[in-house]
Amino acid sequence: MANRRWSTKTFRIPYPTFPFLYDRMPLMFHHYREAFVRLFYPTMCEVCRASLDIEEKVLCQHCAGNLDALAWPMEKTLVDERFEYLDHAWTVYAYGSPVKELLHGVKYARRDYLLKTCQKRAIGLAQAVTSDFWYDAILPIPIDRLKLMKRHFNQAEILATLLAPWLTPPIERSLLVKQRPIPSQTSLSQCERAINVHGAFRLKFPAKVPGKSFLLLDDVLTTGATANEAARLLKLHGAKRVDFLALARTVPIPINQGKAEIGTVLTVVH
Repeated sequence: MANRRWSTKTFRIPYPTFPFLYDRMPLMFHHYREAFVRLFYPTMCEVCRASLDIEEKVLCQHCAGNLDALAWPMEKTLVDERFEYLDHAWTVYAYGSPVKELLHGVKYARRDYLLKTCQKRAIGLAQAVTSDFWYDAILPIPIDRLKLMKRHFNQAEILATLLAPWLTPPIERSLLVKQRPIPSQTSLSQCERAINVHGAFRLKFPAKVPGKSFLLLDDVLTTGATANEAARLLKLHGAKRVDFLALARTVPIPINQGKAEIGTVLTVVH
């Protein structure tokens, strides 16, 4: 009987092709994996603690809608109030829920990933400001050494890090230094706050200031006393222009919160 020779040639069995299905497979597997993980480790909204759907990240749909409702329209981002040393000030959001909870989580629980929920709008405003005006550097408002030792971070610098890849001006973290703690200003008037923060800052490299323009950056604008004091010091050393950009402002304002009608007054206390 003749020996049979088995061919090592690979035979391919034809099968139907569905390109549209193959394109969706990575996304499908991602959703399945996410759903499986959440069976054992449920994910909750960082603000209201409601369980999140597969498509939701960090915030639930309700809180995300409230966050969008707090965003100022681009034409309203410029703060109407005038300051003695600051040339202009802009803010992205009104300081209400969920902005208040997000910033509290960043500042006191070191959950800096929460700032990413505000990143897109913050980048949009920062790009608009830096395209209209020239700045030699962006200066995050510093915190004092004692507070830095307790927190191990400065929330203004975290915000600056998120914005930096999309902005032209460099981030300068060492030029402005806070040389002493500022006592609580919660119950102080605007005039008292200005006195309270006087002399709180110093310049590490004064020679870099003359003739330059700077954009100060912080998480919250209350009365503007802190930023105005930083601007005073910079202009005292020859700065040509000093503006301020904050993520939120804490003033009584008319705001469309969720489904509320425009004209509802949101009063906040920092």
